[in-house]
Amino acid sequence: MIESLEAFDRQLLLAINGFNSPFFDTFFYALTQTWASIPVFLLAIILLYKKYGLKQTLLSILIVASAIGIADLISVSCFKNVVCRYRPSHNLEIENLLHLVNGYRGGMYGFVSSHAANMFAFSVTTALLVKKKTWTFFVLMWSLLVCYTRMYLGVHYPADIFVGAILGSTAGYFVWLIGRRFIN
Repeated sequence: MIESLEAFDRQLLLAINGFNSPFFDTFFYALTQTWASIPVFLLAIILLYKKYGLKQTLLSILIVASAIGIADLISVSCFKNVVCRYRPSHNLEIENLLHLVNGYRGGMYGFVSSHAANMFAFSVTTALLVKKKTWTFFVLMWSLLVCYTRMYLGVHYPADIFVGAILGSTAGYFVWLIGRRFIN
């Protein structure tokens, strides 16, 4: 069973990674960078400020930052450094089948995706704080797009992304549960 899941994971990754072009190489390489999400982060702050005012927005930012920090810490300390699953770009069995962009290979281990964990912690927490359907839709689509870049670039398997998204969503939800007691 595990072998068939791993085979499916590889096939799906190779299909996503194999559908490439010079335009998408540039686009997804830029989109995977942290700075590309800064406008989304700023928009979240604006929406929180409009809803809560300055004091509650600062508290909301602390809640969101805590969710991201916890998701990132768990993704690295409890998964990447424990499971030690090679990223596709470092896996000797398939690295030569991948289309790598700008020689980017990421760190050695990829399970779970910290990008996915962090983006979904951000998305879930801000969605629960802002409470607007349009924001929730937008921020979740943004997170999915950022996650897609990781597979397109060949640095994460779909399972890395999936588990990272679950981890980040869970961290975001539980931090929000605790933090909402302090938000009016």
